[in-house]
Amino acid sequence: EFRAGLARKVPSKIDIGPVFNRKPSERHGVDFKPVERELVFDIDMTDYDDVRTCCSEANICGKCWPLMTVAIKVLDVGLRKDFGFKHLLWVYSGRRGVH
Repeated sequence: EFRAGLARKVPSKIDIGPVFNRKPSERHGVDFKPVERELVFDIDMTDYDDVRTCCSEANICGKCWPLMTVAIKVLDVGLRKDFGFKHLLWVYSGRRGVH
């Protein structure tokens, strides 16, 4: 159901990757293996350039953040209620968005 829902929305990019038992720099070791999966959403302010009137590109002001807040709330509710996710962490990326 999750896969079909994503396909209907035609996202421009989806990154799903493993979490390994060692640092990537230690990947040539014998015991380098995935131990869990990670689903990351990258919400960038540049995705809202067509509706923002205050800023553009990587520039962000206080008027921009309500767009990010709404995106996070929509994803959070959908992932929890529709797909049963329990452990979510929203992190400011330090530049122009949220993961």
